Amino acid sequence: MYNETASPVFRRQKKAKRAISLALLAAAVVFSVWYVKFDPVEFLSGIPIFITFIFADFLPPNLTNLKSYTGPVLDTLVFAVVGTFISSALGLVTAFLMARNTSPHPAVRIILRGIVSFVRNVPFLVWASLLVVIFGVGTMPGLFALLVFGTCFLARVYAESIEELDKDATEALEASGASHVQIIKHAIIPQFMPAYFSWTLFMFEINIRSSAILGLVGAGGIGSNLKQSMDLFQYGRASMIIVILIVLILAVEFLTQKIRERIL
Repeated sequence: MYNETASPVFRRQKKAKRAISLALLAAAVVFSVWYVKFDPVEFLSGIPIFITFIFADFLPPNLTNLKSYTGPVLDTLVFAVVGTFISSALGLVTAFLMARNTSPHPAVRIILRGIVSFVRNVPFLVWASLLVVIFGVGTMPGLFALLVFGTCFLARVYAESIEELDKDATEALEASGASHVQIIKHAIIPQFMPAYFSWTLFMFEINIRSSAILGLVGAGGIGSNLKQSMDLFQYGRASMIIVILIVLILAVEFLTQKIRERIL
């Protein structure tokens, strides 16, 4: 009897909450459109201009001097490889220190989690821009930016993967009197390795994309060529660089997927 009388009231409350939520969402959209001064007429009239620019100025790609892109593409790949290798090593150590089930002390875990959260909340391009100011234009700030971002990203996901591991093997070793190091070596690391390889390969894909845009803030890589081409209004050359980036990213994704299939 209670459910029969309460059901219509519950349905009315649910409808009222839904109506309020939709009203708040609509108000937020209207306010946002007003605040940014979005003009639908100007937007629609700009579509033909955009299409004309793409097909008249940006395309087709300029296929001359393809050899000149070899060095920047190689720089981009080297950035990604070195950045992934070093950041995975640093992130692994940090993850074991900040994971709940492997940290040597709660204070260490809390401090490291705070540092990692702070660094991760600063956008990657902001770090690259700051490092360019500190070290000057070149490859070094780009590599440092990849290391800073990659280490903190991998430390976070590694630590979460370690905390989600099955605790049965750990508890069995603890019951048999194994030390903390032995538990990590024989129970945690074997379970963690699939997640380690998966996240590291994913970080390599991210680093390829990140390395490609480092040049936009003067930190080297093929992004420097893209920025230079856009600044000089060489749109055919810029479109060729974008095509190279797309091919490079697709090739890396295909390669990492094959590696995952073999390892995992």
